[in-house]
Formats: sequence, C-alpha cells, structure tokens
Amino acid sequence: MSILSQLAHWFISWNTTAFLAVWGALLSTATAGWTLYKDLRDKAKIRLTVRLRCLGQREGDGAYYMADPGMNLTGMSDQLHVVASVTNVGRRRMRWKGGGGEYHKPVNGKNSFLVSARFLPKMLEEQESLDEWTDLDKQFVNGNVKRLYIWDGAGHEWSASRKDMKMLAADIKKYADAPK
Repeated sequence: MSILSQLAHWFISWNTTAFLAVWGALLSTATAGWTLYKDLRDKAKIRLTVRLRCLGQREGDGAYYMADPGMNLTGMSDQLHVVASVTNVGRRRMRWKGGGGEYHKPVNGKNSFLVSARFLPKMLEEQESLDEWTDLDKQFVNGNVKRLYIWDGAGHEWSASRKDMKMLAADIKKYADAPK
C-alpha cells in the first residue's frame, strides 16, 4: 500500500471525536506559539543615536533647536554639543535614568564617566523620544571616548552603535578645534 492510500484510509476511519481532538491539539499549539511570540516581543526597545550639534534659538517664537554644525542658521551658537537622542520603539514604556561613557585610556584614574542630565529621569511612552546633550569637552576632541550608553530603571544598558560613534568622531575632527 502506498503512503497516500494509507493516509486516505486513516482519514476515512476517523470519527468526530478523533477529528475534534486533533483539531483542538493543533489550535492550542498555534495559540501557545502565538502567545510566546507576543510575550517575547513585548518589551522596551530603544533606538539611541549620538550626533554633534549646535544649539540655537528661532526668531519669532524663541523656540530652541539643535542643528548640524555645518548649517549656517540665524540664532545658532558656535558651541558644539554631543546630543544623545533616545526613542522608545518598543511596545512597553521605559524610564530613562541616565547616561555615560567609557574612556579608551583612564582619565584621573577612572575608566568611565557620567553625563549630567537636564531632563532625567524621564518615562518614555511608546514612540516617544527625548534629547539630552552635553558640552563637547577635550576627551571627545582627543578621541579618548570609546563608548556612549544609557540605562533604564530596570538596569538594562543600550550603547550607541559603532557607526554613530565613527560619525561623531568624524564630525568632531571636521568641526572642533583640537586643543593645543
């Protein structure tokens, strides 16, 4: 007997109880898989970008803005800032508690540093974002900053990508005057 004929005989010999039992098993397996998938995706997820920016104030309404240093805008200062933009792209809200970084070579006996925050801690709802900035100091200009990261209330850390760190270093070389 071929496999197809055996399969056909098996389906024909089923009664209603057997059919419902198999149907229930398949349906509960699919439901359990979907629930597991949803639960694994249901967490805070952060998009962290780090850029070099100048602060400015618009004429008229006086609102503040952050712009690329290469732009020549009215009201833009010459002082450079490192801006960390955090967006909650996950399905859960998260509390952004702080930020900092690590040095390549220790400074004053320390391997890492904290960034003093203006608006933290801050609860970020789904799709909400916040920008924090710090002045560009000589450690950034000298290329001694290895990593920038943030942390939340649950103790999770998110680091800036290597691509962002390379772009930041290139912008610093382009726009910042190296200390003599």
